[in-house]
This record gives sequence, structure tokens and C-alpha cells, in this order.
Amino acid sequence: MPVLTDEHKALIGKETAPQPAPEAINIAMARHWCEMVEDANPIYFDDDTAKNSWLKDTFAPPTMLYTWRMAPVWPKRNVESTVLGLKIPGCDATLAVTAVQEYEQPLRYGDTLTVSSKIASISDEKTTRIGSGHFITTVDTFRNQNGDIVGTHSFTLFRYRPSGGDA
Repeated sequence: MPVLTDEHKALIGKETAPQPAPEAINIAMARHWCEMVEDANPIYFDDDTAKNSWLKDTFAPPTMLYTWRMAPVWPKRNVESTVLGLKIPGCDATLAVTAVQEYEQPLRYGDTLTVSSKIASISDEKTTRIGSGHFITTVDTFRNQNGDIVGTHSFTLFRYRPSGGDA
């Protein structure tokens, strides 16, 4: 039976220090994203379209929010993560459950972001068809160079002990 300790529970709500995103928000990455997902919305790149919108300027696609925090594969960069250090004995398998993003402000080209993370909750032990374990929800908070929150990314995963050897 996977058991939560007082040390596990003490991690809930502790936020990491803000870490800089590896790249400023930029048009090149936004163009690649839009090509990949086939999003032809002109408001991201066309100045005239954007100036006539309520946002008054171009901006990166909001759905790219989490992309800006992703560390490059090379050179290797250490990123502090609250959930990576959370080890629950017996729970060696992980399943992604949900990801929810909330957007507070547009991601403007040239903005530099910082990201802080925290474990928002850890459930009591739950038993599912795939095994027994705990649902863990993390929240990443993204701030621009002015310290304004531009968005949040909430992620829930299930750390569990597989039942019957199935994972």
C-alpha cells in the first residue's frame, strides 16, 4: 500500500523560486508552432489585423504557454521541479491525467518569462483499474518581465503501483 508521509504532505503548497524560461517569446518559435498545429490565425503575425483587435498588437498563441518553459535538449539544463523530487515508495509508474491552462495576459513577442511551480494537492490513496496510488496536481505560474502573471498550467498525474503487473 503506497503511504503518504508527513514529508510528502509538507511539500504541498511550497513554491519553487521563479526560474527563467530558456527563450524570450519570439516569432520564429510561434511560426513553427502554428505550422505544426495548422493555426493560420493572422492575429499572431499580421500587424494590421492585430491593431484592429481588442488586443491592439500581435502576440504568441496562448496554447504555447507551457512550451516557453521547456528546457532545450542540448545543452542539458537543470530545471527545478517539485514533482520530480516526490518519491512515493511503491509507486513507480506514472500516468498523465489532465492538463489545464488559464491565460491572464497575452504573450507578447520579446517578453521574458519566469516560472514557479508547486504541488497543489496529493490525494489520499486511490485504487483504479490500473493500480493503487495517489493523484498529484502541480501548478506552474508564468510571469512576464514585469512580474505580471500571464498564465498558469495545472497538471494532474497518477503515481501508482500497477495491479497485476500491468502498467
